[in-house]
Amino acid sequence: MPNLMPPSRTSVDKAGRILRRVNAQSEDFDFALDILSQWRSLHSYPVNAMKVLIRRHTAKAYPEAIVAQRLKRFASIVDKLGRYPSMSLAKMQAIGGLRVVLSTADDVYNLHNTLVCNSSHQARLPAADYIFKPKADGYRSVHQVFRYKSRSHPELDGMRVEVQIRSKLQHAWATAVETLGVITKMSLKTGQGSDEAKAYFRLASALFSLDENSPVLEEYKDAAPGLLVEELDALDASLQFSGKIRMLAKSIKAIDTSFRKSAYQLLELDTRRNRANIVGFSKQQLDYAEQLYLSREQDNRNNGHISVVLIGVGELNAIKAAYPNYFLDANLFLDNLERVSKIYRK
Repeated sequence: MPNLMPPSRTSVDKAGRILRRVNAQSEDFDFALDILSQWRSLHSYPVNAMKVLIRRHTAKAYPEAIVAQRLKRFASIVDKLGRYPSMSLAKMQAIGGLRVVLSTADDVYNLHNTLVCNSSHQARLPAADYIFKPKADGYRSVHQVFRYKSRSHPELDGMRVEVQIRSKLQHAWATAVETLGVITKMSLKTGQGSDEAKAYFRLASALFSLDENSPVLEEYKDAAPGLLVEELDALDASLQFSGKIRMLAKSIKAIDTSFRKSAYQLLELDTRRNRANIVGFSKQQLDYAEQLYLSREQDNRNNGHISVVLIGVGELNAIKAAYPNYFLDANLFLDNLERVSKIYRK
C-alpha cells in the first residue's frame, strides 16, 4: 500500500503559486511538479470510493448510465490557476472527479438527490445547477462537490471530489465544444475562440434546453425557436462545422493496447496523426499509470497536437461514449441538433 499521507496544505498552495509563474526557476518548478503529482495522485482514493457509491445507485435504476472517473490534466490545473489568481491549489475542487451521463434531465436530478441523501461523504449544498441556470456559454449539467470521509483512510478526510451529472444531450453538447476546441487549438470552454463559434454553441444549447423542457439561456428566453434554428443554420454555413466533424470522426484511428476491462486507461489523442492511443492498467498498477500520465504530460507540454488524460471507464465503447472528444467524434451532438432543428425549422 503506497503512502497515503498527503503533503501539507501549505506546500500544496506554495506549489500552486509557483505553477502560476511563467518564469519559475527549474528547482522551484521541480518542487511544484512533485507536490502536484503527489496531491493529484491522492485524489484517486476518494474518487474510487465515490465511483463505487455511484455504481451501486445506478446499477439497477439507470443501467444505461456512463460512469467515468478522471484526474485533472496538468495543463488544465495550471490554466485554471492562471485564470483565477486568488484560487488555492489545495481547495481546487475538480482535481479528482467523476462524470455521470444519464438518459434525461429528470434522471440527473433524481440521481443527484439519491447521492446527497445516501452518502457518508458530505455534499456541499447547494449544488451548482447549470441546468436550471445554464452558464453564459450554454453549458448545462449539475455539479456536486463532496468532501471525502473514510474510516480506513482518515488522513484523506476532507479531500474534494467533484461529480458532474449530465443528460445525454448535455453531454453531447459539452464534448462537442471540447472537440471543436481540439480542432481549432482554442479552448472554447475557457472563453477562447471566435464569436461565431461561441454563438453557434449557445444557440445549440438553447435548442437542447427546449427539447428537455429546461430553462433556456437568458439571452434566448423570449426568442422564437424557429429564429434560433435560422441563426444556427447561418452560422453552420459559415463555420462548416458539421461537415468538418463528420469527416474527422471517420478518419480518426483508435489503437487500443489495453486488456479487457482494465481499471484505468491512459488516453492520448494525437491530432497530427489522427490517432487515439489507449493503454490499460489494473488496479494494482495505478501508481505506475499516474507516473506515466505525468511523464507523458511533461513530454508534450509544448505540443498542441497531443492531449493526454488518465481515466477509469472500462471497455473501448464505454471510453468513446464518455470521452468522444478524444476521438474527435461529435456525431451524437450533430445527430441530435439535426433532430431538434427539424422540429422547429420553419
